[in-house]
Amino acid sequence: MAELFQQLEKTSGRLEKTSIISDFISDTPVDLMPTVLLFLRGRVFPLWSEKELGMGDKLMIKVLSNITGASEIHVEDKIREKGDIGFAAEELLVNKTQTTLFTEELTVEKVHSNLTKLAELSGKKSRERKIGYISELLSMTKPLESRYVVRLVLEELRLGVGEGTVRDAIASVFNVDASLLERARSLRCDLGEVAKIARQEGDEGLRRVSMKPGRPIEVMLAQKAESIEDVLGKITPAAFEIKYDGARLQIHKMGDNIELFTRRLEKVTKQFPEIVSAARDNIKASTAIVEGELVAIQSKVDRNPRPFQDLSKRIRRKYRINDLVEQIPVEVNLFDIVLYEERELLGERFDDRRKLLEKIINKTDSFRLSEYLVTSNLKEADEFYQKAIKMGHEGVMVKNPGAPYQPGSRVGYMYKIKQVMETLDLAVVGATWGEGRRAHWMSSFLLALRDEDTGEFLSVGRMATGLTDKQFKEVTSLLKPLVVVESGKEIGIKPKVVLEVAYDEIQKSQTYESGYALRFPRLVRIRYDKGIKDVNTLSRLKDLITSH
Repeated sequence: MAELFQQLEKTSGRLEKTSIISDFISDTPVDLMPTVLLFLRGRVFPLWSEKELGMGDKLMIKVLSNITGASEIHVEDKIREKGDIGFAAEELLVNKTQTTLFTEELTVEKVHSNLTKLAELSGKKSRERKIGYISELLSMTKPLESRYVVRLVLEELRLGVGEGTVRDAIASVFNVDASLLERARSLRCDLGEVAKIARQEGDEGLRRVSMKPGRPIEVMLAQKAESIEDVLGKITPAAFEIKYDGARLQIHKMGDNIELFTRRLEKVTKQFPEIVSAARDNIKASTAIVEGELVAIQSKVDRNPRPFQDLSKRIRRKYRINDLVEQIPVEVNLFDIVLYEERELLGERFDDRRKLLEKIINKTDSFRLSEYLVTSNLKEADEFYQKAIKMGHEGVMVKNPGAPYQPGSRVGYMYKIKQVMETLDLAVVGATWGEGRRAHWMSSFLLALRDEDTGEFLSVGRMATGLTDKQFKEVTSLLKPLVVVESGKEIGIKPKVVLEVAYDEIQKSQTYESGYALRFPRLVRIRYDKGIKDVNTLSRLKDLITSH
């Protein structure tokens, strides 16, 4: 597998990468398929899993020092010299002085086993035991293997392999319909599990893939529309809903058991105990998956939305949760249902799904249905839009009443109309250290969008102004654990933090890897509710240029 990674790292063409992956997985034992495909995407666990490795660079430097006999300072110098901790580990382990404790070959199963145990650790001695599990793996590695084990543990594999490339490889080698494969993946959110089904059961097995209550699905996405007139020219009558300024929430009910997931598939059940209770009491079904928008409000009397950052505090809080329940009240505005009493509703009309939702929900002050209007009348639609803005929300969603639910896709069934110019969700991939009183804060943040073909992040500009001192401090605290390389004041950052960015215009530019530059980018908010998979793509940027 290390040789596969090396070959992919040297290859730039998507078709060639697809062929390389196809050849490899054709010989992969079926029981190892889920693990192998997770590793190939630089992950150890599926997106929806609560397990986290929690390994930082400093802990890895200590492990490499223990294994090689080199001082931690020497390890840090080698990382700076190589510009990559994986290459540094490979070179250090060529000349390691510590006697190897193990003689057996390192296997995919062993790596997965140790990392699973590592993710389950907690308590006072967990740090020492983490070091033990990683040290055991690195004691068994050949130098090339160490390059990729270290990167995998730090979630920095960076092979330029997008999910679409892996999907195409699976479809090719197992001769299955790519659209069926994509449908199954969006319902299970685990390409490895779906690949196993494709190999063993083919198209028929993929057709049988269904939702699992307790396992999140990819949500349907909206396209941007310029105006209400624009949408009514495509859909009439149209269903208008308030575009609440909050976070998308999936609620899964299985008897008395309730699970909550964000749009990035993160489980947030513990963070919102009041929503769990409300869902248990007010969804009249033994099994259901419903969807809505979670909004932080001023109070239970004053429903005006709070700043999104307040909701983010609730989402991020892992401990002492009850402290925030009273400080930052929330409400849910439900707008769709995709599963009812074991019956999938994806293929049913939106207006029928909405009627069912209205039938099975006991409405309360904080567990509500979204405000909703079906009309072909431009004046009525505009009045509804103005009402949403006056309430402090972002605008409106416009849906096709006759459309099915298409997980993970922007297919023209749903549009969003916002008051401001379309913003971009971008990853931070670099920064510089500030000067003077800001010497301990990062600034001049290098922003990047995502190449959907390769999964790589392409720079598109620097954001240097428009942040308050509080925001500089907050972003710096988020980025510090993600530093992968430093050269003078320049810092390389592992793409993980997502910022919503406004700008004046998009220009062509040879300065940045994307071939474009944002003019006067400025921070709208930190998107704690979004992951790197939600970062806007190069094709989305090009669409914005065309539409303007």
